[in-house]
Amino acid sequence: MILFRFCPSSFGLTTETRPLFQLPPAIMTSVSDLISQQPTNVINNPELVSYTDKTWAREYHSIQNLKIHTVEGQDRVVYANFDGPLLSLLADEPKRMGEIAQMPNTRFWRLETEADIEHWWHTEVSDVVLAAWANYPLIVQTCHTKPLTGTNIPENIDCTYSMYVGNSRIPVALGEMKRNLINRREWQAGSLGDAQRKLARELRG
Repeated sequence: MILFRFCPSSFGLTTETRPLFQLPPAIMTSVSDLISQQPTNVINNPELVSYTDKTWAREYHSIQNLKIHTVEGQDRVVYANFDGPLLSLLADEPKRMGEIAQMPNTRFWRLETEADIEHWWHTEVSDVVLAAWANYPLIVQTCHTKPLTGTNIPENIDCTYSMYVGNSRIPVALGEMKRNLINRREWQAGSLGDAQRKLARELRG
């Protein structure tokens, strides 16, 4: 990228362009390469917790049949099994994974509020993945909006990913932001405490 300044020529009415400075080209790679990487920016997480106890969620039972696809090994590394619960790759996946993408800017994060966590998620994860869904098909993201069903309810959804079918938007995935609330050891053990049961009711709703 080059920024120019325009200078009147002393030899007539023409102008000439002279570079002010030249920026290095943006590092571009494929979606496939970026998705296979962990976010690299440093995070300061003060471990503050936002609990949930929404009135409308009390109508739902907590999740009883837990099937967890992540385990913590003896080396204290968490291993995730994506092949079991997710569909296998389809024939059109290479088109999406081959889309051009750029790494997020280098910066430092402090995750003090849910808004900070949302900002981190969209910058470090969502934006990278959405590069794969810019064309095949187009996925759009909205934040803090009503459900696409048109139901008139007071609650908003933190994040909605949807695709257009004709003039209608069909939800593909929904996101709910929580601040350090999930206790993975309780979920992996299959025994949820009070805070995790309340979260499970909200997830079911």
